[in-house]
Amino acid sequence: MHEQLAFLACLCILVGLFVSRAMMSIGMMTLLANAFIQTPFKKNFSNFLKDRNCILITVYFLLCTITYFWSEDKHYFMERMQILLPFLVLPFAFYAMPHCRLKWFDRLFVVFVLLCMGGCCWSLYHYFLHKEMYDEAYGLSQVLPTPFKNDHIRFSIAVLLSMYCCLDLAIRYKQKWLRIVLMLCLIFFIVFLHIVAVKTGLIVFYLITFLFLGKLLFTKKNKGFALIGLSSILALPFIMYSFSTSFRNKINYVKYSWEQMQNTEMQANISDEGRLISYRYALQSIALHPLLGVGIGDVKNEMEKRYTHDFAEKKVSILLPHNQFLVVGMGLGIGGILYLLLMQFSLFFWKKNKDFLYFSVWFTFFFTMMIEPLYETQYGTCLFLFFLLLVAKRPSEKRVVY
Repeated sequence: MHEQLAFLACLCILVGLFVSRAMMSIGMMTLLANAFIQTPFKKNFSNFLKDRNCILITVYFLLCTITYFWSEDKHYFMERMQILLPFLVLPFAFYAMPHCRLKWFDRLFVVFVLLCMGGCCWSLYHYFLHKEMYDEAYGLSQVLPTPFKNDHIRFSIAVLLSMYCCLDLAIRYKQKWLRIVLMLCLIFFIVFLHIVAVKTGLIVFYLITFLFLGKLLFTKKNKGFALIGLSSILALPFIMYSFSTSFRNKINYVKYSWEQMQNTEMQANISDEGRLISYRYALQSIALHPLLGVGIGDVKNEMEKRYTHDFAEKKVSILLPHNQFLVVGMGLGIGGILYLLLMQFSLFFWKKNKDFLYFSVWFTFFFTMMIEPLYETQYGTCLFLFFLLLVAKRPSEKRVVY
């Protein structure tokens, strides 16, 4: 019963990512309720307190909670804590979840791949319906509609995660037809990533691919495949630049953005320069409040003050620092940055059996945190915790022969 309830709760979270944020929350609460009705609860909770990684994740929520006492904007503080609530809920919910067979996890992976496939098709439908309009918009750093309420960065991360699932399943299952289907899905996702042309997703895709193929180079059996793969991946950007107008326009915009950064005028509405400005403001704030920060509730107001001071007569987009470590540094001080780094490196060593799927998931989120405020949206928080905890809970990999 507990295994089936946990599966339904996880399914609810996955579907909720694409359909309803309320459904995501219901799934998380159901997963937590399943942990509480498990027996023996007292033993589960006692063992949970000894799990270093689960405690580190939970304590992050508690540290953010403490900043209530020096956050002036209580309303914004409560909004942040609602988004961060999964840090309190999911670690124990997953820890107390019954040990499930590998097939249980594979079914969730397949559902997620199908959901991402549907989401990509929905985006491409809108793209080809108004292709010229969207191609032109890419020259202005705009993108086509995506699931996750048009949060294209988090959706591109979801597509990456679905690619890892495809590759993991293809490696472990022997059925030829299934491997062909999974490889076709993988190719589709790669093409989609280049059409939607989200820089974060593309950078992580190429880094992970080089790491994976680099690993294969050191095995005698797969060295030839790795060399062919490396040649193909090096040629891929040039191929997509020739065939995808959106990708080509995005590359041209990046070049334009780089050129604009060479002048002396600050331009907050230029994508890449806007990121650098957000970093500068965050570092200035941390320098003024190194011990306790300004409080989680006042990070947004602190950024608004600095934008207003420098761009009083211009209409600019006010950004949170596009770096999760800097956001935490503003809210909790330097100690918050050190704690987040400790948590991430502890999570890196969580799976000790050379599980490349877990490493890929961890690396994707760690790198994304360095260029995005990952925890500042419900989608980012849910993706990070749900997939990291799910893959960490998964039994050791083994080839499936049925």
